[in-house]
Amino acid sequence: MEPTPWTDRLLDIRLKGKKAGTEARSKEGFGRVPDTKPSHPLADYTGEYEHPAYGIVKIGMKGDQLQFDFHKAVLPLNHFHYDRFDTPNDEENGKWSLNFLTNPQGDIDKTVISVDEGEVVFVRRPAKLDEAAAQRIAGSYESPTGAKLQVAFRPGSGLFMVAPGAPDQKLVPYKPLKFRLPEFSDVLVEFVEENGQITAMRQITPAGVFVTKRTP
Repeated sequence: MEPTPWTDRLLDIRLKGKKAGTEARSKEGFGRVPDTKPSHPLADYTGEYEHPAYGIVKIGMKGDQLQFDFHKAVLPLNHFHYDRFDTPNDEENGKWSLNFLTNPQGDIDKTVISVDEGEVVFVRRPAKLDEAAAQRIAGSYESPTGAKLQVAFRPGSGLFMVAPGAPDQKLVPYKPLKFRLPEFSDVLVEFVEENGQITAMRQITPAGVFVTKRTP
């Protein structure tokens, strides 16, 4: 039997694949909606976004352009349309497409990326807790109906709302004096400061703003 010309066969397959890839890349940008703009200033997209299995995606700024950093793949991000940004088609690191999502307050808090076999949602990492502010926030509060609760600061764990007969609710740092509840993305807890003192807690929900006053 004659030897099978595997080298020639594999070279032919490789060249055909390279030609198909070149033709596909020539159509890059198909489906782009023209004349759209990002919903936020570019700086609002920066931060660290995390997934428990895939790790951290870092979005930074270099000059006036967003930068993508994921497992040592560092590439510029170009606006595609709306809140979608794409990297160039890098020969070593490939091409990445990121679609950013907003929370109910309108802030950028997630990015969706196709990784391996499906779409993966990376969530913005929460702000670092200001422990000095947390200690000022901690204390007793009372609602207009007379219901009482405590805001407890637990070093190493953070702030919690503690009410009789209810599970403790963790307060996730969001912005200065503002916190989120892990269970409800459309609820904010804001602490009111007057003359350097925390005087009240406001729960901001789609149904309204509910004020609980600080008690001695």
